[in-house]
Amino acid sequence: MTLTSNEGCCAYCAVTPSTTLDHEDPIADNGADTWWNFLPACKPCNDWKGKRTAMEWLIDQKLHREQPKVGFDTRRMPLRMFHGFEGRLSRIRGEIREASRRDWFRHHYGDARHRNKAEMLEHLETCREELSSFPHLPWRTPNVYTSTGDVCTRHMCCGYWHPQARNLDAVILSDDQYRAFSKAAFVEGMSEGDLAAKLIAGYLLAGRRATAPAG
Repeated sequence: MTLTSNEGCCAYCAVTPSTTLDHEDPIADNGADTWWNFLPACKPCNDWKGKRTAMEWLIDQKLHREQPKVGFDTRRMPLRMFHGFEGRLSRIRGEIREASRRDWFRHHYGDARHRNKAEMLEHLETCREELSSFPHLPWRTPNVYTSTGDVCTRHMCCGYWHPQARNLDAVILSDDQYRAFSKAAFVEGMSEGDLAAKLIAGYLLAGRRATAPAG
């Protein structure tokens, strides 16, 4: 949930892929070891920030720019990293704390477990591939069904919960046809099921018009 925020980039440098969970308020200073204290970070930025809070790091950088010889920090942040620092972190915090987004990750990846960082990154890659297949962020699409269970019913990813959802068995397409169809759905900003339903509805409507009596 954290590492896919900010489009998968480090919250601090904003350009390098995030591969570590940084405690915004360090555990060494009694920072909480929980999701709302996490920010996505690349390892170099995480190591550079060290045991400082994000705001302490920013203050040190401001002082370092004013008095570089005093040594408030080991080096100077690039301008692209320094400017907009606070606003960027605020935006990412808001993204991570968005209730609908948090629920989506809990429903889809809440049971995922990892024994080491390599396994965590495997889950992350799986999640990124899934998200890249959607033309919209799935947690921003409406629920299609009111469920009494703790399950996702978002239209884009779990629309099969809808009472009128139907599975079409044995739809045979060549690999090229399926890739073209999948791309068309993505371009239209629709799920593959929605595009199929739209095409079928259009076909049925054209059939009714063709058989309707003239006049």
